[in-house]
Amino acid sequence: MTTLFRTAGNSNVDEYEKTSTLSENARRYLELVRLSLELEKQKEKMYLALNEQEKEEVQNVLSQITEPTIPEYLTVRDVALLLDVTPQMVRRYCAEGKIDAYQRLEGSGKWIIPTAQFLHHPNWPAFLRKRQKIKNQSINIAEKMLEYLGEEE
Repeated sequence: MTTLFRTAGNSNVDEYEKTSTLSENARRYLELVRLSLELEKQKEKMYLALNEQEKEEVQNVLSQITEPTIPEYLTVRDVALLLDVTPQMVRRYCAEGKIDAYQRLEGSGKWIIPTAQFLHHPNWPAFLRKRQKIKNQSINIAEKMLEYLGEEE
C-alpha cells in the first residue's frame, strides 16, 4: 500500500506511512481518496482536451442522465456553496463576466446562473450530495410535522 502513496510524490504522506500504525481499513480509505483525487485530475485533463462540439455532446448526455436531480439554473447561494466563496463574491463574478449569468431585473442583484457551466467543476459531486442531504432533511421534517399534526386530531 505504501508504494501507491509514494507514486503520488508526496513525501509527507510517505513519511507518515512509514511511522503510522494505521489500520488496514484506514489505509484502504486513504488509497481510495488518493485515487479519487487522481481520477478528478484525469477527468479535468480529458475535458480540457475536448473540442467544443465534443463538450456540447458530453453536456447533452450528462443533462439527460442527471436531469431529474439537476436544475437548469442555480441560485447565487448554490454557486457560493459550490465554489466555496461568499454569495457577494458570486455576484461580483457574475457582474465581471467570470460566471456566465444574467440579472433577473437590471441592477437587482438577483442572478440567473445556468448550471451547465459547473457540471465539470471538481466540487460538483460533493455539491450534489449536499443538495440531496438538504432535500432529504426537509422531507423528514415535513413527514414528522405531518405525523405530529395527525396525532393531535
